[in-house]
Formats: sequence, structure tokens, C-alpha cells
Amino acid sequence: MHGIGVVRGGSGDRWYRRPMARLHTALVVAAALLLTGCPHGTCRYAGDGVCDEPGNCALGTDETDCVAACEEGEDLHLFAAACAYREPPEEPVDDGDGSGGESHLTGWHDATVEVPDGSDLSMSTPRHCRVYVPADYDPGRSTPLVITMPGHRVSHYDLARYTQLPRAADQHGFLLVDAEQQYRWSGEHRWAWWTDWSWSSQASAEAQPDLEFIRQVIATMQAGYNIDRRRIFLAGHSRGGAMAFIGALEMPDLIAGACVQSGFTEFGYLNARLSDWDGRRVPIVLVHGRDDTDVPVSAADAMAERLEEMGWEEDEDFVYHRLRDVAHRWQPWLNDSWWRFLVERPLPE
Repeated sequence: MHGIGVVRGGSGDRWYRRPMARLHTALVVAAALLLTGCPHGTCRYAGDGVCDEPGNCALGTDETDCVAACEEGEDLHLFAAACAYREPPEEPVDDGDGSGGESHLTGWHDATVEVPDGSDLSMSTPRHCRVYVPADYDPGRSTPLVITMPGHRVSHYDLARYTQLPRAADQHGFLLVDAEQQYRWSGEHRWAWWTDWSWSSQASAEAQPDLEFIRQVIATMQAGYNIDRRRIFLAGHSRGGAMAFIGALEMPDLIAGACVQSGFTEFGYLNARLSDWDGRRVPIVLVHGRDDTDVPVSAADAMAERLEEMGWEEDEDFVYHRLRDVAHRWQPWLNDSWWRFLVERPLPE
């Protein structure tokens, strides 16, 4: 783990903390509370001679101080995220197993796919997403794909700023899709992923409309872009995190791995669907705050425990960042960490 918090281990919670002469304890705690009170692009602590990212400032908002600290090789520990944020683009991974799409379109654009309606599977409904393609995308290379999903009633148009994943896409050379939740009527208006599906039978999983949405998004991206078939990942926050966890385990032949932040499962998924699991150990990164009052950390504890029961080995097949003093938020300072863990674990050939 790089960062401060708790990584769950077989011998109990293990703390990772290195002393830093320039940081007061309160500042270290604040660093785990990324993006609290500083809108992206501004920070009242910028230019004070200390790199304040990501504790008191959002990544990218204390440019002069953090560039200087990174150039000096200062041991920023948790603040290493500030240096990772400024690393130049990497040489992209290319195993040659691409889908062959030839589009040269870069930047942001919107896309629509037709999938079964959540309340009437005999009907179809349009589902939407936003696609981000880095400027240096090369159709001649197979390129990884990350599909991100927001939490309950959160717009997919807010994901880019919230997660800061476009920056990670530029640095690491992956394509990014921000997926919209379906707006539907089920006794009340809501935006939500169908994580509350009945998971008691394989038939219900095959008909699950959000899984079909993910499949259609992947098929659409593969038709247009040269997608690395072995490196397609899901990432999500809250209910979107739940969908990332479910999607990765329900489609292990398609999804290489998942990052689940503040996620959960419900309606018996861990027991009804995973009690006799014998499939591939899909790489999973769990991120959850111990002070989360929206989704208790016990939800992530249960997911980690079930993975271990099914044979996942911690630090090899999954990582659990169980963070102290963190509430119900995406953690952009871990983008570099979870990406590196997943990209090194592609689908088997």
C-alpha cells in the first residue's frame, strides 16, 4: 500500500505511517480526507512553500510547491500522490490482443446503447455514457478500458471531476467510459444500479439489465476503438462500486478486474451467488473509509472476508484499503495505486 490508513491483513489491521518533520498529525489526517473544502483549480494553501496535495488541496491545485517538492525528491509518503499526478505518460501496455477498432476520435464524446428496460425486460431503453480518449491514443495499439459507475442519484457527468480519472487515463494510456445509471420508475423516482436484483438463480443474472448495459458498452467501444481484450476493468463508487464488484464476478471472462470504492452487496449476493464459487479469482481493489456513515465499513469487511473464503489471497488477488478518518468519498490519491495493481493482472490468455 502507498498512503496512510489501514490495510486489512491476516494478523489484524496494520498501520503504515512514516514520520515527516514538516507535517503536523492533523495535516496527515486531513490528507486522507481528500478534496474537503477546496474546489478543483483553487486552494487557499497554494504557494505557501509546502506541497499541500492531497491533504489541504486537491490534486493539481498547489502546482508550484508540489513540483518543487517532487523535483527535490522529497519523501512525501502519502503526498506521493502529488508526484504521481505529475508523472509523464507511460509507454502503454500492448499484448497485441486488441479488438481492432480504427477510430481516431479523441477527447470527450457521448454515446448511447440500447439495452433491456429494468422494469420490463421485453422492452428496450437507451442508456448513455461519456467516453474519454487521451490525445495520444494510437489505434495501432491495443488499449486498456476502464468503465466507471457513479453512486446512487449521482450524474455520470460529474464523475470526471469527482474521480480525476481523465488525468490517470492520460498518464497510463487507457480509455475511460463514465456510465450513466438508468432513471426508472419502481414506486418512486430514482437513479440506481440494479444491485438489488434477486441473485438466487443464474437466469436472473443473465437477464440483469445493468450487466447487459456493461456488455453493450464494451461491444460498442471494441467496435470503434482498438480495445485490449485482456484489460477491461470496472470501477465504481457506492452503489456503482457494488455494480463494479458484481459485474467483475458475474463476467469473469470479460472483466479483468475491478476497483470498488465505498461499495457493498445486498439481497443475499454474497451468500446466494458466491457460496459455491469455483471461477477465476478476479483481481479486486476494495477502498472504504472507516468513518463512512452512508455505507458502513462492515460492508467492505464482508466482501473481503468472502473473497478470502473463496480462495483470494490478499495482496496477490485483492487489496483492501481500509482507511481511517475517511467518509463516503472516492479517493483520487489512490488512482495510481489501484490502476497499477489491476493492469498487472490481465485476463489469462
